[in-house]
Amino acid sequence: MADQQSVARTVTAVSSVVVAVCAVVVTVKVAGADLDPAEPPRVLDQTALEQQVATRLQGVGDKPVGRVTCPGSVQVVVGSQFDCETWDYLRSVKVRVEIVSDQGEIKVTRS
Repeated sequence: MADQQSVARTVTAVSSVVVAVCAVVVTVKVAGADLDPAEPPRVLDQTALEQQVATRLQGVGDKPVGRVTCPGSVQVVVGSQFDCETWDYLRSVKVRVEIVSDQGEIKVTRS
């Protein structure tokens, strides 16, 4: 009978130590975790982007720039490229746009 009580006390003591170690590990993990919410990605304003493309194309070539359509939700990532469409009368022309700075500056080239 004494041996069973001794074993029970030993098991209880070991279990308490295991629970305490687990609690410390979880506390350290939570304390070290980055709990700040991630910032949403920066995107270019589509209307402002289309206006900027039209402005950059003014004076390039003989014809004035018509309507410009660019994709929405373009993330500001330096070096990324995408196409916009310009219309002069009934003809559509694609232009290549590249983001050249993390401030959203662009470079526009005709295809």
